[in-house]
Amino acid sequence: TEFTDHRDFLGRVQEVLDERPVQNTQMTMTGLVPVLQDVSDEIYLDLEEMIPISLFLVAVTMFLLHRNPKVLVICGLPIVLSLAVTFGLIVIMDIMLTPMIIAAGPILIGLGVDYSLHLINRIEETRNDLLKERNEQAWLDRRDGFDIDMPDEWDPQLYKQATVQTMMTTGHAVFLSAVTTIIGFSVLTWDKIVPIVPMRTVGMTLVLGIFCTLIFSILLVPTLGWLLRYKKKAGHTAEKIWERIGEVPIRAPWLVILVAIGISVAGISMLSEELNKPIAGTSEAPEGIHSLNTLANYSEEFDAGQTSMFIVDVTSRNSTDNKHAIRDLPVLDAIAELQDERINMVPKTRSTSIVNILRSITVTVNISGQPIYSQSLWDLLHHECWEEIGNPLRPDCAPFALTSRDAMVNVALETLSVEIRSMLINEAEDKTLVYVEQPYLNLIYAGSLRDIIDSHLSDGVELEGVITKPLTGGLPVSLDINKGIHDAQRDTTIMTLFVLLLTMIILFRSPRYGILTMVAVGVVVLWQPLLMRGGDVNVNVFTAMVGTIVFGIGVDDSIHVMQRIREEGETPAGMVKAVARTGQTIFETSATTCAGLAAGFFVAFPGLKNFFVLMIILISLALLTSVILLPAMMVAYQSVRAWIRGEPRWQDYDVAGSLASDVMDVELSP
Repeated sequence: TEFTDHRDFLGRVQEVLDERPVQNTQMTMTGLVPVLQDVSDEIYLDLEEMIPISLFLVAVTMFLLHRNPKVLVICGLPIVLSLAVTFGLIVIMDIMLTPMIIAAGPILIGLGVDYSLHLINRIEETRNDLLKERNEQAWLDRRDGFDIDMPDEWDPQLYKQATVQTMMTTGHAVFLSAVTTIIGFSVLTWDKIVPIVPMRTVGMTLVLGIFCTLIFSILLVPTLGWLLRYKKKAGHTAEKIWERIGEVPIRAPWLVILVAIGISVAGISMLSEELNKPIAGTSEAPEGIHSLNTLANYSEEFDAGQTSMFIVDVTSRNSTDNKHAIRDLPVLDAIAELQDERINMVPKTRSTSIVNILRSITVTVNISGQPIYSQSLWDLLHHECWEEIGNPLRPDCAPFALTSRDAMVNVALETLSVEIRSMLINEAEDKTLVYVEQPYLNLIYAGSLRDIIDSHLSDGVELEGVITKPLTGGLPVSLDINKGIHDAQRDTTIMTLFVLLLTMIILFRSPRYGILTMVAVGVVVLWQPLLMRGGDVNVNVFTAMVGTIVFGIGVDDSIHVMQRIREEGETPAGMVKAVARTGQTIFETSATTCAGLAAGFFVAFPGLKNFFVLMIILISLALLTSVILLPAMMVAYQSVRAWIRGEPRWQDYDVAGSLASDVMDVELSP
């Protein structure tokens, strides 16, 4: 029977089990392939449930923050369209759909809200400022006797001017953040440093999604804001709170920096230990998967379940012998010695090969109806009578002259079914598989066992022309995937750091701005080990992407703060205003992003829950570093520079501006 894929094959096997004539026994299909298939199916179901929940939580959060249902349409429509186009492109481009793509949905929802809120809030802020200026000018004109109507708050020209100014300021910051985020996420698509295909799929999905989100946000947000006549309710209390927050890095920059350094040092001390944790096993998988639970029970009851294997290659020996070399008794003896004296001596390990088949066959020799020998075929092949054939003093060995050891091996193997023989020997009979059985173990312990086995296999056997290959199968694949994920986590984080740093230096046209912006994001990544230790979180294919994703999301916050500081001026008052205005929007975007990620609490996959918990905490910390640590570093830089140059103490906070060096004389006329 031909099968189109694993799902088709597994379905047919399940049909055979269901249609068996005797139903009084319970049979459950398990093993690596069924478990992976069931886990994938469960995660896809989680994805279907997560997207609506994520959208609902984001909508609720935005409504609570803005108390205006119009903002749901303004920010929600670009999100829905970008998700539809992104996943549609994934299907059209025939990009492999993997369970890890579940992580992309809430992230794109959060970033979509990010761009939309920054744009609509700045449009509203600019429109109000322009309207205030026009109202003041109209009041002055009316005071001076001119018959001037008060300006219309929804004057098309006024809104157009506000939109243009927003695109030149916040729109520029949104574009910068989108470009840097796309470049950062693109690191996940590099097959040279990311050998895990599902991680590359997530990277490609995020790159496409961010691009679509940027386009739809720029096109739709100003249009929807105008059509819906969106007005943001003034929150004077919130503005006062954010002004106070903006004063913190100005008044105590060195304290902020010292606290950040202390936490970072603690994180660095745990970095190697936490990020090198082995990938968790069944505890990280969805609950209620029957095939997985059966496999765990099998492993516990039979001390087995994780099957590996190695190849014994006798190709070169076969070329100098007329018979099948794998049936040669010295070869079989070498395999037996390797199993008995070395492989089976490794803790929690036992092996099975063609030798075990020969040991399981019982041979009975009768003379005149009297049994003179009844032992396993393996023992019979090594009986002393083979050396005493023809010896008149050993009449009991006479029956051995009727055949040969080679003939007995051939008969034994030829009686095996084709299926059994194909599991042990290849068609040319110059290679044989030796199966190594172990229970499911902690990967650190299992890795040491693998190293011992590979050491024995690299030593080989003392027989010319017999080569033993390294261990492969379940355990080695798990260990190699574990290593690949750890390497990808390290490499993608480091590469993202340097790529984003170079990108921002180019975009800001300033090494100082680029470095300070990246430091504000980088320290958050250094704090990740502390959270993993405190939350007892293991590394998995999802948490391995946290560093890159935090860089991608966190850099948005820092870019918006840095861009606003450049607009308002690198002065204490300018920084406070930048934090007070932009910080409030960053809080709103961070809150909605975290709300979107909170949908992960409703999934059945503990590994995913760990991922979303880490993301929520790290995004919250990225908010703090962008609005507190980043300005504090800029204040410290200015203070140190002034001290080095011997200049007076850098401008006090209470001074809103500085006097120009050139003072112009003016004369007031009566």
